[in-house]
Amino acid sequence: MKEFLKADKIDLVYSGNNYFELLEELIDQSREVIHFQTYIFDTDDTGLRVVEALKRAAARNVKVYLLVDAFGSVSFSGDVIKELKDSGINFRKYSPLFSSESIYFGRRLHYKILVTDKKNALTGGINVADKYHTGEEANPWLDYAVLTRGSVCEYLHILCESVYNKKNNRSLNLWERNASAAITSNKNLVCFRINDWIKHKNEIYTSYIKALKNAKSSITIISSYFLPGKVFRKLLVKAVQRGVDVKIILAGRSDVVSVMLAENYLFAFYLRNKIKLYQWTDSVMHGKAMIVDNEWTTIGSYNINFLSRYISIELNTEVADANFASTFATHIDAVIKNGCNFVKQENFSLKHNWFYKLKMWFAYNFYRLLMDAVVNKRGRKKN
Repeated sequence: MKEFLKADKIDLVYSGNNYFELLEELIDQSREVIHFQTYIFDTDDTGLRVVEALKRAAARNVKVYLLVDAFGSVSFSGDVIKELKDSGINFRKYSPLFSSESIYFGRRLHYKILVTDKKNALTGGINVADKYHTGEEANPWLDYAVLTRGSVCEYLHILCESVYNKKNNRSLNLWERNASAAITSNKNLVCFRINDWIKHKNEIYTSYIKALKNAKSSITIISSYFLPGKVFRKLLVKAVQRGVDVKIILAGRSDVVSVMLAENYLFAFYLRNKIKLYQWTDSVMHGKAMIVDNEWTTIGSYNINFLSRYISIELNTEVADANFASTFATHIDAVIKNGCNFVKQENFSLKHNWFYKLKMWFAYNFYRLLMDAVVNKRGRKKN
């Protein structure tokens, strides 16, 4: 496992104005180089504001590299691409059809990283689109990011550089070996973890499993598209059995209804095993995070399901800092109080008729069969 390294500063960032004002501020303050890589980049009002900020940076002779996923950003405007390139911005799409990157079917660039001047970074699960900024109705989609400052961000610069230029991880591995791990306090400690099954990176999943096994008092999970395997579910149950308070905040509204149906199929299992369930209903749930014992936090692009584990390229930022964890936990308590429905066994059983239960069963087993096919293709044991 990678070791934690010291950052100069770490802050929790929220979807909405908080994230996009910081994003624009970091771009406008850059002086040398910007790497921006994301899954979805819509050329709506929010996206065009970010485009203008990147163009302003290029006009100051900042080297700007923008990489968007070809599938997630399929609607990225051709006219805007021309604008970017005419402004001197280096732009390309990750894994377009018939490219060398598309040899692994379904492998997508799912992380969201902005890193400026090798010393400032925004990482998390927030894409560039109006729905993450102003919301389709009133509230933006619920999601999170981490603002990291300091030399530790050079790791992300090298990662983005390698991916943009289609290079191997040699430079990244060398940086990891040479990075100083001398820690003098337990504040502002971060570690960037990657999941990329094709390149034998299973860091985020391994870290989740370790955290579940070691939890002593509390586990709080915020998860969109939550379809954990058997190993993950068993560890949640074992945590409850040893007295750990386990809370999971899931989607009450989702952009992928079939996944929410499959999630709901497992509610009976969670409730039977004394796991507390909440559904966020004020907007679409898109967050991916976990807090353990109010000391350790992970926030990023990694969904707790087989797609993130075996197919997509993901990045999470882990923070070992009690103040950061406490701030996040306080925020989640407010989310639960002000925007969530508490799922009770009796209400869940009575709420849904036989037809809805049949839909849940079909959705769950569809994704289970899909997972089995993916896992078997990867040549690994199901979990």
